[in-house]
Amino acid sequence: MAADLRPERAGHRSAVRRRRLLAAALHFELVWLLLVAVVIVFLASHLGSDSGEVTGTRTSDLLLLVLAPPVALVVGAALIGARQAVDRLATAPSEALRRSRRAALWLAALGNAAVVIVILISLYHARTTWMVVGLALAAAMALVTVGCVRAARRPPDGPR
Repeated sequence: MAADLRPERAGHRSAVRRRRLLAAALHFELVWLLLVAVVIVFLASHLGSDSGEVTGTRTSDLLLLVLAPPVALVVGAALIGARQAVDRLATAPSEALRRSRRAALWLAALGNAAVVIVILISLYHARTTWMVVGLALAAAMALVTVGCVRAARRPPDGPR
């Protein structure tokens, strides 16, 4: 019990807790990404000229059908790799991350940053309720972005 009260032990617990939260957030983002991709492809493929297009033109709908799955696949692979990197940091913090896992962390951070920018831009004409929800979502995704960047830049045995 006395060993658990030492400052270095408490710092280790805090780091492990942050890594678990980051891993959970990355997992949640993966599920969210897959759901959004399925909805986009479903709407773009099933709404036709009879009921109105998703984007306004048939060409844009076809472009969504072509682009959404590969983009979702790349970002999904990055989220999986980033989660593996975070898990690896939690189990073996003294070992350096492989380049592929570090690249996955950077790509996940880039994807999150892009979503944060899109959310903030879309809030320009939002009502108050959507402003609060959008800002909360953007703040959460910004925290995940910072966590991914910190994990990607972390040297082996470093305190970060």
